[in-house]
Amino acid sequence: MDKPEISAHGAEQPPGNGKPPERFTIDDLMPGAEGPRDWRRLPRLVRTSFRLAWRAAPRELLISCGLQVFNGVATFVQLLIGREVLQALLGSTGLGPVIPSVVALVLVGALQRFATAAEQEQSELLRELVTQHAQSSVLDVAARIDLAEFESPAFFNRLQRVSMGGGMRSMEMVHGLFGLARAAAGAAGAVAVLLVLQPLLVPLLAVTALPLWIVTRKNSQDTFRFFVGITALERARHYLASLFTDRQSVKEVRAFGLGGYLRGRYDRLGAERVRELRAVTRQRLRRSLLGGVSSAFLTGVTFAVLAWLYVSGRLDLASAGVAAAALTQMAGTLAMTGMSVAHLYGASLFVQDYEEFLAQGSAIPRERGTRLPAFRELRAEGVTFVYPGSTAPAVRNVSLTIKAGEVIALVGENGSGKTTLAKLLAQLYRPTSGHIWWDGTDTATCDEEALRDFITVIFQDFVKYHLSGRENIGFGRHERLDDLEAIRDSARLADADEFLSRLPEAYETVLGKEFTGGTDLSVGQWQRVALARAFFRDAPFIVLDEPTASLDARAEHELFQRIRDLFRGRTVLLISHRFSTVRSADHIYVLHGGEIEERGSHEELMASGGRYSELFTLQAAAFLDPEAGR
Repeated sequence: MDKPEISAHGAEQPPGNGKPPERFTIDDLMPGAEGPRDWRRLPRLVRTSFRLAWRAAPRELLISCGLQVFNGVATFVQLLIGREVLQALLGSTGLGPVIPSVVALVLVGALQRFATAAEQEQSELLRELVTQHAQSSVLDVAARIDLAEFESPAFFNRLQRVSMGGGMRSMEMVHGLFGLARAAAGAAGAVAVLLVLQPLLVPLLAVTALPLWIVTRKNSQDTFRFFVGITALERARHYLASLFTDRQSVKEVRAFGLGGYLRGRYDRLGAERVRELRAVTRQRLRRSLLGGVSSAFLTGVTFAVLAWLYVSGRLDLASAGVAAAALTQMAGTLAMTGMSVAHLYGASLFVQDYEEFLAQGSAIPRERGTRLPAFRELRAEGVTFVYPGSTAPAVRNVSLTIKAGEVIALVGENGSGKTTLAKLLAQLYRPTSGHIWWDGTDTATCDEEALRDFITVIFQDFVKYHLSGRENIGFGRHERLDDLEAIRDSARLADADEFLSRLPEAYETVLGKEFTGGTDLSVGQWQRVALARAFFRDAPFIVLDEPTASLDARAEHELFQRIRDLFRGRTVLLISHRFSTVRSADHIYVLHGGEIEERGSHEELMASGGRYSELFTLQAAAFLDPEAGR
């Protein structure tokens, strides 16, 4: 019997139709993905990592560097003192002459151990500071990048990688370089000793490192390929886990008895990750075994040469002993070098990913040209918009005009493009083609942030900030968060002041149950808070996307009766699928399939007998005659 396979989201897929079963692999996750970067980019990426560490924690970075240098110098000093001790023991009949050297050896060793412990503590602090700094940079880019990018799975894959690994991998690169510097300092001391005693041993020792370096590069490439390829799977796993831990979703998971099914799906994705990881690990282990055997053989050859030099009289016993100690030290140093180079090269692959993500943000100018006053006329001309990763336009060849002070309504069935068009007019998306004119100026040439300052948008899926009631409203114009009286005035307009004032700490009460001391609100109360936020922003252009979706019938009726009074002197773009709520609008645009199918006043559209008239009549009949809605 054929075994069902696992899709990218963990669902079982039955084999059939004579085709080989689809199988979720790394190659499926990253079709056409760029291969691992080459070593020539390493110096630039090292500089990037050090700049990041320097900006985050210059003091800690300098201390760590100083401790690394001290450890390397201490290794060299210990080898020289050790030689002096051996020569003194071999050439003396008493212990008196060697005591000062032994004391010095103990003292240097104690200082080196303290420096190693201090360096580890500094590294922990440095790692935390660098990680926080890197995460802040990622958030800066996420706050500025085009909103349309958030519709792209590829963007979310990269966002997760850099969020989880930007600072950590940069710190790995810094640590890798530190380790390399420490190894180099230790190696320099040992090499200096060997050059003095017998230069022939140095090139032989260098050859022993070659297999390890080759293995390191190959293994790092495999690791990078695995983590890039597994990103989509990890996002799916994290999403499934969130369904069990998110307060909103866990209710429905319980109500529908989905716990066992979703847990099984989560486990299958975990098993798939482990299966891929095992394959990568086996390949790395085979390669590491081959490299380790080769390096050990070459090290044995080097010690054999050292023995021949002693037996042939080319080295005395003291020199041979110190040379053996130096070779032993170098064997450990080479292992450390291999690990450091692995960290350095492996981390560099992720750091480049992080660097490229930050470059997306730096490519976005903070100001996009002309700053304009509030519009007298906003006009869309032949506007088309296609979401990233899609081929079908969500909005197609739309043209409309909005004059200051008007109430404009966008209506249509679900998926007709209403919200997408509203985002375009609110300067949240940029048209794929066509133009939006702000008093005759193309908004593509304007400062987007300055334009948005004139716009208020409250979406149907408005944000419920798990912060104080004051902040929930004050975020409409965060520069005025301390203006409590204006915040309360806005709450009164939205009929939110009464229930907010009754909370344990009134407007300072945390809303939502996510944090200690928080108080939850009903869905309708949350919507009133969102409306209060729109009032507090006090912008001349208001976009309301289904503003009454969570209000009861009485509250909805009252809001639409008062909408002209509440937003007097402002331009309102109202989005609704309830046709009865928009009949008083100055102009109504009916969207279907991303295009404007009809336009006019309520009376004109009803008289035309088109889609608006049909849908309005159907909705009205459902209320007047229950049987008609069935």
